[in-house]
Amino acid sequence: MFDVIVIGAGVSGASFANKISKYAKTLLIEAQDYETEIPIRTNIFPEHNRPFIQNEIDWENSSIFPCKHTKSNYMSDEFNGVIDSTEFGIPLGNICYTENLIGELINQFEQQGGNFNSNERISKINRHSDHLELINAKGVSYSTKLLILATGSRGFDLQRSLGFEIPDHYTGTYLHLFGDENKINENIEWNYTFHINPKISWNGPFFFNKGKERISAGFLGEKNQSKEEIISKLERILKNYKPIQPFIEGLKYNLSSAVVGDISKHPIKRFSNDRVLVLGEAAGIVTAFFYEGLLPGVACADIATNTLKALLEKGSNFSRSELQKYDQEVRRILMPYFKNGNALEYLIYNEGSYVKSLWRLYTELLNENKLARKYIYEAYINHDLANHNTSNDRYVGEKWFGKLPVLSKITLSPRFFKAMLL
Repeated sequence: MFDVIVIGAGVSGASFANKISKYAKTLLIEAQDYETEIPIRTNIFPEHNRPFIQNEIDWENSSIFPCKHTKSNYMSDEFNGVIDSTEFGIPLGNICYTENLIGELINQFEQQGGNFNSNERISKINRHSDHLELINAKGVSYSTKLLILATGSRGFDLQRSLGFEIPDHYTGTYLHLFGDENKINENIEWNYTFHINPKISWNGPFFFNKGKERISAGFLGEKNQSKEEIISKLERILKNYKPIQPFIEGLKYNLSSAVVGDISKHPIKRFSNDRVLVLGEAAGIVTAFFYEGLLPGVACADIATNTLKALLEKGSNFSRSELQKYDQEVRRILMPYFKNGNALEYLIYNEGSYVKSLWRLYTELLNENKLARKYIYEAYINHDLANHNTSNDRYVGEKWFGKLPVLSKITLSPRFFKAMLL
């Protein structure tokens, strides 16, 4: 009998397993074959993530964080809205080689006595009065007092079987491009490039994350889009889309290595039930506009651990009423910060004729307004997300609205007003 079983060894699951194994007998299960390779991912890891991993991971570990994140470019067809940390202070955060972050978390977990099963898929979960029984695809079963679902967008069947909703989800893809570090720095000066064009997607950005000798590029597509369709579109973008050609000139890539999968957004109504918690992307806890999933992943892991420590000490039966504190704390800590993303999503990700012009005006605003840039910078580095200053977001929104032509103000004022209330 395990005290805790965690399904899913992405950032959220591995981080939680590492933390909770100090207090409980823990099994971590991952469907992918991590013994062969943890799939590479190059992500931004903002400064506001740091408090949730600072007891486990060295912020200066160059194998995990190969370089500082100093510049973000919110890019339209006309403007580069650049947030340059050197204008205001410390770096925006780090660039993260996420496979190394996960590997380090799992290594620490095993050193603390945790059990890790890679390349194992759970196919069924049975409830009993005092425990849960997990059965894998080969018929082997495990028993646990508490189950943690950290399956991202890959465990919806299990989620449904336990009575949870599943979040909205869309097909996304990313690909790594490789080259000499000098060539990459010559091609692209920003660590993170966030670009919106409705011809690419109505649901999300096309992005670049720049590491050392590699960058990742990708975009969010449509619901239920096939792997062949989205990779074909990615190929067309990389070969033909003029605005990005200078960024990728001379770099090598292999489309067969492109990763395709569902990406979630919009939180489900509840994140806990008797003997079960749902963490991070599995619960749709992803920033709705930016699709930042690492912050909710490490934050949910930390919140869950803090919730469970006292319950483990008193021999809890992990009832829904006891676990509700996790839901409450997730909402208290993360949702104030998420409000800005919800408003931006409402204004930008819609099949309307104003999308392109709105995004152009937003990037122009960042290009010319230092205070707007400063407020975005402060959101990157804020260690106290529960007290995120929403008045800063309101300022940026009001200045953005002020840039609209008169007729657009009349047409879009109800939409901006509603966005401020989200």
